[in-house]
Amino acid sequence: MAVVFTVSAIEAFEAALVLIALIPRSYASALVGTLIASAIVIVLTALIKDQIARIRLPHLKYVLSSLLFSLGTLWAMEAVGLDVTDLVLIPLFLTYLGINYLLIKV
Repeated sequence: MAVVFTVSAIEAFEAALVLIALIPRSYASALVGTLIASAIVIVLTALIKDQIARIRLPHLKYVLSSLLFSLGTLWAMEAVGLDVTDLVLIPLFLTYLGINYLLIKV
């Protein structure tokens, strides 16, 4: 039962990350909201990583979180005024995929 709660909590925070970024009052609020939600997800994931590791779909989890963080980073880059193309998503995704892999294995 605790594993189900753990997964639900992480999914809820991942959804909050996307929702906060998609419903901005301004670029600054979208950036602040994205950073706050990202920090919450990172801290909670670090705190309960043992429970998350018991889930039999870890590969799916770290690929999806890599995609979410890639999009969040792209939006943050756009919010601060950087002129970036969507092709930046590919190296961002690969970078976050590597970071997530290292975090899971450590």
